[in-house]
Amino acid sequence: MSELTTQQTSFAKMAEVPQIIDLNKIIEPYLQGAKFVSYESRYLTKPGDNYGSIMLTIDAKIKKTDGIVEELPLIAKLPPLTNDLYWQLFKPERTCLTENSVYKYLAPELEKLQLEAGVLPTKLFDGFPRYFGSRISLSAEATKVDRDAVLVQENVTVCGYKPGNRHKPYDLAHTVLILHYMAQYHALPMALRLKKPKVFEQYLRPYFKKFNMSDNMSPEVKNVLNTETLSDIMTVTKNDERDVKRAQELLDLYDEFNAAEDVQDGPWTSIVHMDLWINNLMIKYDDSGVPAKLKIVDFQIAQYESVVHDIIFLLLSSVDTMVLEENYYNFLRIYYEAFIKSLRRVHVDTTKYSYEEFLNEVDRVAHLQVPHALFMTKVILADNSTLPTDYKDVDLTVLTKNRGLENIMARISDIIRLSKKFNIFY
Repeated sequence: MSELTTQQTSFAKMAEVPQIIDLNKIIEPYLQGAKFVSYESRYLTKPGDNYGSIMLTIDAKIKKTDGIVEELPLIAKLPPLTNDLYWQLFKPERTCLTENSVYKYLAPELEKLQLEAGVLPTKLFDGFPRYFGSRISLSAEATKVDRDAVLVQENVTVCGYKPGNRHKPYDLAHTVLILHYMAQYHALPMALRLKKPKVFEQYLRPYFKKFNMSDNMSPEVKNVLNTETLSDIMTVTKNDERDVKRAQELLDLYDEFNAAEDVQDGPWTSIVHMDLWINNLMIKYDDSGVPAKLKIVDFQIAQYESVVHDIIFLLLSSVDTMVLEENYYNFLRIYYEAFIKSLRRVHVDTTKYSYEEFLNEVDRVAHLQVPHALFMTKVILADNSTLPTDYKDVDLTVLTKNRGLENIMARISDIIRLSKKFNIFY
């Protein structure tokens, strides 16, 4: 998600907004007896700011049990209805089910787990937006996601949460806040698996299997993207033979990782977001402007994996270069300590979770997120002028159009330099 600019507001007024049939049937079970009256909608984001779905702002009117009509600000998330390429790539038949399960099953089970452990209601993990229902089809008997699928959640911007700016990486304060929330987001599902294995196996694990977007991409397109990434690396490394060779190895290893089987249970495996960058984080500030709270969004490609994937991808893709250079090892320690604290709050024995073992896991996994961060740089820093004005026109040319831009090449250079400095690249 991202804040609408003047250009985006103009776009939202001009474009035909998809209608949501039977919205009342989706949200009324979550209205505590209130009844749906009507709604108006508009696009939340411009094409190119959100690739795997269409995001709508919903201004709903509901009638409460006392007869008073009030407004209810919501967000509706639809699959990429008009873009066949992105339907093919993001495979809503899997990704919608995964995201829905975060709100339908994971969030309430984590809340219950914490309350049963004695965590005060005001101290519960609050990193998920409130859920207002979802469906995969108009047919209640459907088992496959179709173009009437929708997920409805609260509009957290009304509560003061703000999207980040993909052209402005996070500073120290933002990064520390995010790491604390990330640690809870990882630790609590792990605790659920350890304390309630039957619940985890039945309601969660089936929805978080491996997702490989490359499976849905033609070999030609995949080859073009990898070739262009490698070409960028050759440019910023001045054709350093060793670095270029290693970059190609990392691209191959990342492909192998994505194509691999589901991982087995381990001390550092949990439900991992796998796309944790600026556009998927919403931050609330206190009265003095200090980042205070966080909402994590867009769980489409979440899967059961090592927690290290989220940590390294966030740091390489979304944190200011100087901040990361000065604090990389500090960030690992901050995350680890918050992770252990989260496990202990719900009475999980943490004797096997030493910091040394955590660093071993970082060493084992971190390099796999280097090619991910390098590839996403052209998405994150894409020039707004290269983005189309209609969702059906968004395609992978946005990446080729943003090749060679000075800020993109500088960021790619920084990612490689810091990855080498912190023993991630090799």
